Amino acid sequence: MASSLATILKAAGEMTRLRILNLLRQGSICVCDLQAVLALPQPTVSRHLAALRHAGLVRDFREGTRVLYSLAPATSATLKAFFDFLEQVTPGQDELKKDLKAMERAIREGQCMVLGRGTEKENRPVL
Repeated sequence: MASSLATILKAAGEMTRLRILNLLRQGSICVCDLQAVLALPQPTVSRHLAALRHAGLVRDFREGTRVLYSLAPATSATLKAFFDFLEQVTPGQDELKKDLKAMERAIREGQCMVLGRGTEKENRPVL
């Protein structure tokens, strides 16, 4: 079922959720890695992911014992337009830039793994 514009904007209209969406633009990420990059408690990250999932913005899947999250496929024109909007505006936001740098550092130090975009079977670690 496609999400309405109001549902999408309501779910994304909170800074922590925008931070999560921005990180998920890079690929699939485990909750524990999101928690480390965002410096937030696991229950907080999980609560925000649940709201994004219920709005149809993210999906989850299992990779061994880990549950990973990724952006949902853009199955409607509204969702595609929203994701395109994120691609355009997030690079200019200071807090979102800091999150990306923190994620790059965590990947470099081996603390975090981000899988590339695509279907679960096509995911590969981003180096």
